[in-house]
Amino acid sequence: MMLAKVLGAVPLFSGLTEEQLEYVAKHLKRRNYAEREVIVRRDSPGDSLFILTSGKAKCAYLDSEDETIIAIYRPGDFFGELSVLDGEERSADVVALESTEVLVLSATDFHACLHAVPAIAVELLKQLAGRLRRATSWIRSLSSQDVYGRIASQLLHLSQTHGTDVEGGRLIGLRLTQNDMASLVGASRESVNKAMGYFKQKGYITVDTTYHITVHNHDALSKRAQ
Repeated sequence: MMLAKVLGAVPLFSGLTEEQLEYVAKHLKRRNYAEREVIVRRDSPGDSLFILTSGKAKCAYLDSEDETIIAIYRPGDFFGELSVLDGEERSADVVALESTEVLVLSATDFHACLHAVPAIAVELLKQLAGRLRRATSWIRSLSSQDVYGRIASQLLHLSQTHGTDVEGGRLIGLRLTQNDMASLVGASRESVNKAMGYFKQKGYITVDTTYHITVHNHDALSKRAQ
């Protein structure tokens, strides 16, 4: 029952009945990962779907010495679905950013759940459509925005998905160095340093000594992101 309750808080499964949640839950296994531990390794077999229940993780592509961060996962997010669906190898690494717990559903059990509970497939399609829309929007921004605009867009997105309201702004609950920001927006560290310095000077954001960013002027960043 405990796993079913946890599962019910995950958007992919939140529309299921208690009986359906129990059915899916009996196929799940818990796994825990320490900070910086690899959860999924690129080019490995795609034999499981992962559901993040606590902590945070990044999905990244490492090419030589350059890292591109594709997404940052929070509780309620799932990953690994593409390889489970098409049988291909993993396309990126997923690494824990802090102590993280995931629920693991094997490919065989995942397909069994899709057949037994078709509502999962419907919600999965909705979630994948949302991800595709966001990816399309980001590709468009890469071609139409300068580094300042891309950073503004990313800060707004992160403040929405990982932020909490604090006095005078919204604190992004992630430790983000300038290298991390460069990996997120596809720019050089030097360009990011210049843009972040400008935003700090204008009072749009502040960055504390632990590399946590607080957004103070949402409207100004929104205007810069257009």
